Amino acid sequence: MDSRAFVTVLKRVYHKVYHMTISCTKITTGKKMELVRATTQNTQISCAIKASNELVKNLHRDGLDRGCVATFNDSMVLRQTFTKDETSLYRSLNGLRNFVSGGTRLYDSMVDVVKTFQRNGNRSRPWILVVVTDGDDNRSSRSLKKCAEEISQQFTKDSSNFLFLVGVGDGVDSTKMEQMASIGNFIYFPVKDFFLLELVFLTIAHKITTSLSLSLGNVTVGDYSASWAEVQKHRNLSQVAIDYALLIDVSASMNNVIKPPSPQCFEGHDLKKKYHIGNWYCDVCGKDSNTTVSQYHCGICNFDACPSHCKSGEKCKSESTCRSRHPLRYAQSPGMWMCDECGKYYYGRSLKCFRCDYDMCSTCLAKEDLALLMTTSVVTGQCPGQVTQKRNDNPSKFYYDNLFRYSAKVF
Repeated sequence: MDSRAFVTVLKRVYHKVYHMTISCTKITTGKKMELVRATTQNTQISCAIKASNELVKNLHRDGLDRGCVATFNDSMVLRQTFTKDETSLYRSLNGLRNFVSGGTRLYDSMVDVVKTFQRNGNRSRPWILVVVTDGDDNRSSRSLKKCAEEISQQFTKDSSNFLFLVGVGDGVDSTKMEQMASIGNFIYFPVKDFFLLELVFLTIAHKITTSLSLSLGNVTVGDYSASWAEVQKHRNLSQVAIDYALLIDVSASMNNVIKPPSPQCFEGHDLKKKYHIGNWYCDVCGKDSNTTVSQYHCGICNFDACPSHCKSGEKCKSESTCRSRHPLRYAQSPGMWMCDECGKYYYGRSLKCFRCDYDMCSTCLAKEDLALLMTTSVVTGQCPGQVTQKRNDNPSKFYYDNLFRYSAKVF
Protein backbone atom coordinates (compact mmCIF):
# COMPACT_ATOMS: atom_id res chain seq x y z
CA MET A 1 0.00 0.00 0.00
CA ASP A 2 1.59 3.39 -0.97
CA SER A 3 1.67 6.35 1.46
CA ARG A 4 -1.16 8.23 -0.27
CA ALA A 5 -3.50 5.23 -0.13
CA PHE A 6 -2.53 4.65 3.48
CA VAL A 7 -3.40 8.26 4.42
CA THR A 8 -6.81 7.81 2.77
CA VAL A 9 -7.44 4.64 4.76
CA LEU A 10 -6.33 6.31 8.01
CA LYS A 11 -8.79 9.14 7.39
CA ARG A 12 -11.61 6.63 6.96
CA VAL A 13 -10.46 4.81 10.09
CA TYR A 14 -10.50 8.07 12.07
CA HIS A 15 -14.09 8.80 11.02
CA LYS A 16 -15.10 5.22 11.76
CA VAL A 17 -13.54 5.35 15.25
CA TYR A 18 -15.02 8.78 15.96
CA HIS A 19 -18.55 7.67 15.14
CA MET A 20 -17.97 4.41 17.01
CA THR A 21 -17.06 6.52 20.06
CA ILE A 22 -20.20 8.64 19.72
CA SER A 23 -22.33 5.52 19.28
CA CYS A 24 -20.88 3.85 22.37
CA THR A 25 -21.40 7.05 24.38
CA LYS A 26 -25.07 7.07 23.41
CA ILE A 27 -25.40 3.41 24.39
CA THR A 28 -23.76 4.07 27.78
CA THR A 29 -26.07 7.04 28.38
CA GLY A 30 -29.06 4.98 27.37
CA LYS A 31 -28.19 2.36 29.96
CA LYS A 32 -29.04 4.91 32.67
CA MET A 33 -32.67 4.27 31.92
CA GLU A 34 -32.16 0.56 32.68
CA LEU A 35 -34.98 -0.51 30.42
CA VAL A 36 -36.49 -3.95 31.04
CA ARG A 37 -34.55 -6.68 29.20
CA ALA A 38 -36.35 -9.65 27.77
CA THR A 39 -36.12 -13.12 29.26
CA THR A 40 -38.34 -16.12 28.71
CA GLN A 41 -39.93 -15.45 32.13
CA ASN A 42 -40.96 -11.83 31.52
CA THR A 43 -44.69 -11.31 31.92
CA GLN A 44 -46.69 -8.16 31.32
CA ILE A 45 -47.33 -7.68 35.04
CA SER A 46 -43.64 -8.11 35.92
CA CYS A 47 -42.71 -5.35 33.45
CA ALA A 48 -45.46 -3.11 34.84
CA ILE A 49 -44.21 -3.69 38.41
CA LYS A 50 -40.60 -2.90 37.48
CA ALA A 51 -41.52 0.27 35.61
CA SER A 52 -43.79 1.41 38.48
CA ASN A 53 -41.01 0.85 41.01
CA GLU A 54 -38.69 3.05 38.94
CA LEU A 55 -41.33 5.76 38.75
CA VAL A 56 -41.83 5.76 42.53
CA LYS A 57 -38.08 5.61 43.18
CA ASN A 58 -37.36 8.73 41.14
CA LEU A 59 -40.55 10.77 41.51
CA HIS A 60 -41.36 10.22 45.20
CA ARG A 61 -39.69 12.25 47.96
CA ASP A 62 -40.02 10.22 51.14
CA GLY A 63 -41.91 12.04 53.88
CA LEU A 64 -43.13 14.77 51.51
CA ASP A 65 -45.03 13.41 48.48
CA ARG A 66 -47.92 10.98 48.91
CA GLY A 67 -48.45 7.96 46.70
CA CYS A 68 -51.33 5.53 46.24
CA VAL A 69 -51.49 2.14 44.48
CA ALA A 70 -54.70 0.67 43.03
CA THR A 71 -55.50 -2.24 40.71
CA PHE A 72 -58.43 -3.22 38.54
CA ASN A 73 -59.77 -6.38 36.93
CA ASP A 74 -63.43 -7.18 37.67
CA SER A 75 -63.35 -4.41 40.29
CA MET A 76 -61.07 -1.63 41.53
CA VAL A 77 -59.10 -2.35 44.73
CA LEU A 78 -56.95 0.10 46.70
CA ARG A 79 -53.76 -1.82 47.50
CA GLN A 80 -52.14 1.14 49.28
CA THR A 81 -53.93 4.31 50.36
CA PHE A 82 -52.13 7.65 50.13
CA THR A 83 -48.89 7.44 52.08
CA LYS A 84 -45.63 9.36 52.43
CA ASP A 85 -43.78 6.10 53.13
CA GLU A 86 -41.90 4.97 50.03
CA THR A 87 -41.28 1.46 51.39
CA SER A 88 -45.01 0.83 51.71
CA LEU A 89 -45.48 1.70 48.04
CA TYR A 90 -42.77 -0.75 46.95
CA ARG A 91 -44.29 -3.49 49.10
CA SER A 92 -47.69 -2.93 47.54
CA LEU A 93 -46.36 -2.86 43.97
CA ASN A 94 -44.24 -5.99 44.36
CA GLY A 95 -47.27 -7.96 45.51
CA LEU A 96 -49.43 -7.16 42.47
CA ARG A 97 -48.53 -10.35 40.59
CA ASN A 98 -50.56 -12.28 43.18
CA PHE A 99 -53.83 -10.61 42.10
CA VAL A 100 -53.80 -11.21 38.33
CA SER A 101 -57.14 -12.64 37.15
CA GLY A 102 -60.53 -11.67 35.68
CA GLY A 103 -61.63 -9.05 33.18
CA THR A 104 -60.96 -5.38 32.42
CA ARG A 105 -63.12 -2.84 34.29
CA LEU A 106 -61.23 0.19 33.04
CA TYR A 107 -63.77 3.04 32.83
CA ASP A 108 -65.43 2.53 36.22
CA SER A 109 -62.05 1.99 37.90
CA MET A 110 -60.62 5.26 36.59
CA VAL A 111 -63.63 7.13 38.02
CA ASP A 112 -63.30 5.20 41.30
CA VAL A 113 -59.71 6.41 41.75
CA VAL A 114 -60.71 9.96 40.85
CA LYS A 115 -63.26 9.77 43.67
CA THR A 116 -60.49 8.52 45.98
CA PHE A 117 -58.60 11.71 45.20
CA GLN A 118 -61.75 13.71 45.99
CA ARG A 119 -62.14 11.98 49.37
CA ASN A 120 -58.51 11.63 50.51
CA GLY A 121 -56.36 13.86 48.31
CA ASN A 122 -54.71 17.02 49.59
CA ARG A 123 -56.45 19.78 47.63
CA SER A 124 -53.53 22.17 48.06
CA ARG A 125 -51.34 19.88 45.93
CA PRO A 126 -51.26 18.90 42.25
CA TRP A 127 -52.87 15.50 41.66
CA ILE A 128 -51.37 12.99 39.23
CA LEU A 129 -53.04 9.75 38.10
CA VAL A 130 -51.19 7.23 35.90
CA VAL A 131 -53.27 4.37 34.46
CA VAL A 132 -51.86 1.28 32.69
CA THR A 133 -53.99 -1.20 30.72
CA ASP A 134 -53.36 -3.91 28.12
CA GLY A 135 -56.90 -4.23 26.71
CA ASP A 136 -60.31 -2.70 26.10
CA ASP A 137 -62.94 -2.38 28.80
CA ASN A 138 -65.29 -5.36 29.14
CA ARG A 139 -66.72 -4.98 32.66
CA SER A 140 -67.73 -1.33 33.29
CA SER A 141 -71.29 -0.06 33.69
CA ARG A 142 -70.27 3.39 32.40
CA SER A 143 -69.76 4.16 28.74
CA LEU A 144 -66.51 5.59 27.43
CA LYS A 145 -68.11 9.03 27.02
CA LYS A 146 -69.63 9.01 30.52
CA CYS A 147 -66.29 8.05 32.04
CA ALA A 148 -64.46 10.82 30.18
CA GLU A 149 -67.03 13.45 31.15
CA GLU A 150 -66.81 12.55 34.85
CA ILE A 151 -63.01 12.67 34.74
CA SER A 152 -63.14 16.10 33.14
CA GLN A 153 -65.64 17.44 35.69
CA GLN A 154 -64.05 15.95 38.80
CA PHE A 155 -60.34 15.86 38.00
CA THR A 156 -58.79 17.44 34.92
CA LYS A 157 -60.82 20.67 34.95
CA ASP A 158 -58.28 21.81 37.54
CA SER A 159 -55.17 22.78 35.52
CA SER A 160 -52.86 21.49 38.27
CA ASN A 161 -54.18 17.92 37.94
CA PHE A 162 -52.78 15.42 35.42
CA LEU A 163 -54.10 12.12 34.13
CA PHE A 164 -52.03 9.85 31.89
CA LEU A 165 -53.54 6.74 30.33
CA VAL A 166 -51.04 4.22 28.93
CA GLY A 167 -52.40 1.56 26.56
CA VAL A 168 -49.89 -1.25 25.94
CA GLY A 169 -49.98 -3.76 23.09
CA ASP A 170 -52.32 -4.70 20.27
CA GLY A 171 -55.24 -5.47 22.58
CA VAL A 172 -55.95 -1.78 23.16
CA ASP A 173 -58.19 0.14 20.75
CA SER A 174 -56.17 3.37 20.50
CA THR A 175 -58.94 5.14 18.58
CA LYS A 176 -61.29 4.71 21.55
CA MET A 177 -58.61 5.73 24.04
CA GLU A 178 -57.76 8.88 22.08
CA GLN A 179 -61.44 9.77 21.90
CA MET A 180 -61.77 9.35 25.67
CA ALA A 181 -58.62 11.41 26.28
CA SER A 182 -59.96 14.21 24.09
CA ILE A 183 -63.28 14.38 25.96
CA GLY A 184 -61.65 13.93 29.37
CA ASN A 185 -58.87 16.47 28.74
CA PHE A 186 -56.00 14.10 29.55
CA ILE A 187 -53.10 12.46 27.70
CA TYR A 188 -53.12 9.01 26.12
CA PHE A 189 -49.89 7.12 25.37
CA PRO A 190 -50.14 4.19 22.90
CA VAL A 191 -47.21 1.83 23.57
CA LYS A 192 -46.07 -1.03 21.33
CA ASP A 193 -45.07 -3.45 24.12
CA PHE A 194 -44.34 -3.64 27.84
CA PHE A 195 -40.59 -3.36 27.32
CA LEU A 196 -41.20 0.34 26.54
CA LEU A 197 -43.35 1.04 29.61
CA GLU A 198 -40.48 2.29 31.76
CA LEU A 199 -39.48 4.71 29.01
CA VAL A 200 -43.03 6.11 28.92
CA PHE A 201 -43.04 6.49 32.72
CA LEU A 202 -39.73 8.33 32.43
CA THR A 203 -41.24 10.67 29.84
CA ILE A 204 -44.26 11.37 32.05
CA ALA A 205 -42.09 12.04 35.11
CA HIS A 206 -39.73 14.29 33.17
CA LYS A 207 -42.52 16.37 31.68
CA ILE A 208 -44.11 16.89 35.08
CA THR A 209 -40.94 17.75 36.96
CA THR A 210 -39.58 20.17 34.37
CA SER A 211 -42.81 22.11 33.81
CA LEU A 212 -42.40 25.69 34.97
CA SER A 213 -46.08 25.75 35.87
CA LEU A 214 -48.04 22.55 36.38
CA SER A 215 -50.55 22.89 33.57
CA LEU A 216 -51.60 20.45 30.88
CA GLY A 217 -50.37 22.74 28.14
CA ASN A 218 -46.79 22.27 29.30
CA VAL A 219 -46.90 18.48 28.99
CA THR A 220 -46.21 17.06 25.54
CA VAL A 221 -45.36 13.64 24.13
CA GLY A 222 -42.31 12.60 22.14
CA ASP A 223 -39.16 13.75 23.97
CA TYR A 224 -37.30 10.70 25.29
CA SER A 225 -33.93 12.38 25.88
CA ALA A 226 -34.25 12.60 29.67
CA SER A 227 -32.80 10.23 32.25
CA TRP A 228 -34.09 9.15 35.65
CA ALA A 229 -31.19 11.09 37.18
CA GLU A 230 -32.57 14.30 35.68
CA VAL A 231 -36.04 13.56 37.05
CA GLN A 232 -34.62 12.94 40.51
CA LYS A 233 -32.58 16.16 40.34
CA HIS A 234 -35.62 18.27 39.41
CA ARG A 235 -37.78 16.63 42.09
CA ASN A 236 -35.18 17.29 44.78
CA LEU A 237 -35.03 20.95 43.79
CA SER A 238 -38.81 21.37 43.53
CA GLN A 239 -40.77 22.88 46.39
CA VAL A 240 -44.06 21.46 45.07
CA ALA A 241 -45.38 18.40 46.93
CA ILE A 242 -47.70 16.11 44.97
CA ASP A 243 -50.33 13.45 45.53
CA TYR A 244 -50.16 10.70 42.90
CA ALA A 245 -51.79 7.35 42.21
CA LEU A 246 -50.90 4.37 40.05
CA LEU A 247 -53.85 2.38 38.68
CA ILE A 248 -52.54 -0.90 37.24
CA ASP A 249 -54.45 -3.43 35.13
CA VAL A 250 -54.33 -6.91 36.78
CA SER A 251 -56.72 -8.70 34.42
CA ALA A 252 -55.86 -12.30 33.44
CA SER A 253 -54.02 -11.26 30.27
CA MET A 254 -51.38 -9.45 32.36
CA ASN A 255 -49.90 -12.88 33.12
CA ASN A 256 -49.05 -13.35 29.46
CA VAL A 257 -45.39 -14.01 28.76
CA ILE A 258 -44.02 -11.33 26.45
CA LYS A 259 -41.60 -11.98 23.64
CA PRO A 260 -38.32 -10.08 23.40
CA PRO A 261 -38.29 -7.16 20.93
CA SER A 262 -37.36 -8.16 17.39
CA PRO A 263 -33.94 -7.39 15.92
CA GLN A 264 -34.00 -4.57 13.38
CA CYS A 265 -32.55 -3.81 9.99
CA PHE A 266 -30.26 -0.82 9.39
CA GLU A 267 -33.32 1.45 9.07
CA GLY A 268 -34.90 0.30 12.35
CA HIS A 269 -37.65 -1.96 10.96
CA ASP A 270 -38.45 -5.18 12.82
CA LEU A 271 -37.06 -8.37 11.26
CA LYS A 272 -39.40 -11.32 10.77
CA LYS A 273 -39.33 -14.85 9.38
CA LYS A 274 -39.50 -15.12 5.58
CA TYR A 275 -39.71 -18.05 3.14
CA HIS A 276 -37.74 -17.29 -0.02
CA ILE A 277 -38.07 -18.84 -3.46
CA GLY A 278 -34.53 -20.13 -3.71
CA ASN A 279 -31.57 -19.28 -1.53
CA TRP A 280 -30.74 -15.83 -0.17
CA TYR A 281 -27.62 -14.06 1.07
CA CYS A 282 -26.93 -11.95 4.17
CA ASP A 283 -27.02 -8.20 3.56
CA VAL A 284 -24.61 -7.62 6.47
CA CYS A 285 -21.75 -10.03 5.69
CA GLY A 286 -22.58 -11.16 2.13
CA LYS A 287 -22.55 -14.88 2.91
CA ASP A 288 -24.88 -17.19 0.97
CA SER A 289 -27.49 -19.09 2.96
CA ASN A 290 -27.94 -22.85 2.70
CA THR A 291 -31.71 -22.70 3.20
CA THR A 292 -34.75 -20.98 1.70
CA VAL A 293 -35.86 -19.70 5.14
CA SER A 294 -34.61 -16.39 6.50
CA GLN A 295 -35.34 -15.94 10.21
CA TYR A 296 -34.54 -12.22 10.03
CA HIS A 297 -36.07 -10.45 7.03
CA CYS A 298 -37.29 -6.87 6.47
CA GLY A 299 -40.01 -6.69 3.84
CA ILE A 300 -39.76 -2.90 3.60
CA CYS A 301 -36.04 -2.84 2.78
CA ASN A 302 -35.83 -6.34 1.25
CA PHE A 303 -33.12 -7.02 3.83
CA ASP A 304 -31.92 -10.37 5.24
CA ALA A 305 -29.42 -11.07 8.02
CA CYS A 306 -27.66 -14.07 9.53
CA PRO A 307 -28.60 -14.86 13.16
CA SER A 308 -25.07 -13.89 14.28
CA HIS A 309 -25.77 -10.25 13.34
CA CYS A 310 -29.12 -10.01 15.14
CA LYS A 311 -29.69 -8.98 18.76
CA SER A 312 -33.06 -8.48 20.42
CA GLY A 313 -34.30 -4.90 20.15
CA GLU A 314 -31.15 -3.67 18.36
CA LYS A 315 -30.28 -2.65 14.81
CA CYS A 316 -27.92 -4.89 12.86
CA LYS A 317 -24.38 -3.48 12.73
CA SER A 318 -22.93 -2.88 9.27
CA GLU A 319 -19.37 -3.86 8.36
CA SER A 320 -18.63 -0.32 7.19
CA THR A 321 -20.24 2.96 6.11
CA CYS A 322 -20.15 5.25 3.12
CA ARG A 323 -18.59 8.73 3.27
CA SER A 324 -21.89 10.13 4.55
CA ARG A 325 -21.86 7.61 7.43
CA HIS A 326 -24.73 5.51 6.06
CA PRO A 327 -24.46 1.75 6.72
CA LEU A 328 -23.32 -0.36 3.76
CA ARG A 329 -25.15 -3.54 2.77
CA TYR A 330 -24.19 -6.23 0.30
CA ALA A 331 -26.03 -5.95 -3.02
CA GLN A 332 -25.92 -7.96 -6.23
CA SER A 333 -25.16 -5.81 -9.26
CA PRO A 334 -26.48 -6.95 -12.67
CA GLY A 335 -23.35 -5.78 -14.46
CA MET A 336 -19.96 -4.23 -13.86
CA TRP A 337 -19.57 -1.71 -11.02
CA MET A 338 -16.76 0.56 -9.80
CA CYS A 339 -15.42 0.79 -6.25
CA ASP A 340 -15.62 4.40 -5.06
CA GLU A 341 -12.51 3.92 -2.90
CA CYS A 342 -9.94 2.35 -5.24
CA GLY A 343 -11.57 3.07 -8.62
CA LYS A 344 -11.32 -0.54 -9.80
CA TYR A 345 -14.11 -2.35 -11.65
CA TYR A 346 -15.75 -5.57 -10.45
CA TYR A 347 -18.57 -8.01 -11.14
CA GLY A 348 -20.94 -9.52 -8.56
CA ARG A 349 -21.75 -8.18 -5.09
CA SER A 350 -20.58 -4.91 -3.63
CA LEU A 351 -20.95 -3.18 -0.30
CA LYS A 352 -23.44 -0.53 -1.34
CA CYS A 353 -25.17 2.62 -0.08
CA PHE A 354 -28.29 3.10 -2.19
CA ARG A 355 -28.89 6.63 -0.91
CA CYS A 356 -25.47 7.87 -2.06
CA ASP A 357 -24.99 5.45 -4.96
CA TYR A 358 -21.70 4.45 -3.31
CA ASP A 359 -19.90 1.08 -3.72
CA MET A 360 -16.97 -0.46 -1.85
CA CYS A 361 -15.07 -3.62 -2.78
CA SER A 362 -14.02 -6.32 -0.34
CA THR A 363 -10.35 -5.40 -0.78
CA CYS A 364 -10.90 -1.84 0.48
CA LEU A 365 -12.98 -3.17 3.37
CA ALA A 366 -10.09 -5.47 4.30
CA LYS A 367 -7.66 -2.52 4.17
CA GLU A 368 -9.90 -0.64 6.62
CA ASP A 369 -9.87 -3.55 9.04
CA LEU A 370 -6.12 -3.97 8.63
CA ALA A 371 -5.53 -0.30 9.40
CA LEU A 372 -7.61 -0.63 12.57
CA LEU A 373 -5.40 -3.48 13.74
CA MET A 374 -2.19 -1.67 12.75
CA THR A 375 -3.05 1.46 14.75
CA THR A 376 -3.16 -0.62 17.91
CA SER A 377 -0.75 -3.52 17.47
CA VAL A 378 2.21 -1.31 16.45
CA VAL A 379 1.72 1.06 19.41
CA THR A 380 1.05 -1.61 22.05
CA GLY A 381 3.42 -4.28 20.76
CA GLN A 382 0.70 -6.91 21.01
CA CYS A 383 -0.09 -9.58 18.46
CA PRO A 384 -3.22 -9.09 16.29
CA GLY A 385 -5.14 -11.70 18.29
CA GLN A 386 -4.64 -9.75 21.53
CA VAL A 387 -5.46 -6.51 19.78
CA THR A 388 -8.68 -7.96 18.36
CA GLN A 389 -9.75 -9.14 21.82
CA LYS A 390 -9.19 -5.70 23.34
CA ARG A 391 -10.96 -4.11 20.39
CA ASN A 392 -13.99 -6.32 21.00
CA ASP A 393 -13.98 -5.56 24.74
CA ASN A 394 -14.04 -1.77 24.31
CA PRO A 395 -13.61 -0.82 20.65
CA SER A 396 -14.19 2.92 20.78
CA LYS A 397 -11.84 3.59 23.71
CA PHE A 398 -9.10 1.29 22.45
CA TYR A 399 -8.91 2.66 18.93
CA TYR A 400 -9.45 6.26 19.89
CA ASP A 401 -6.61 6.13 22.43
CA ASN A 402 -4.10 4.69 19.96
CA LEU A 403 -5.09 5.96 16.51
CA PHE A 404 -3.34 9.34 16.58
CA ARG A 405 -0.26 8.13 18.45
CA TYR A 406 0.33 5.68 15.62
CA SER A 407 -0.44 8.30 12.96
CA ALA A 408 2.17 10.59 14.54
CA LYS A 409 4.78 7.83 14.38
CA VAL A 410 4.11 7.17 10.69
CA PHE A 411 4.01 10.77 9.58
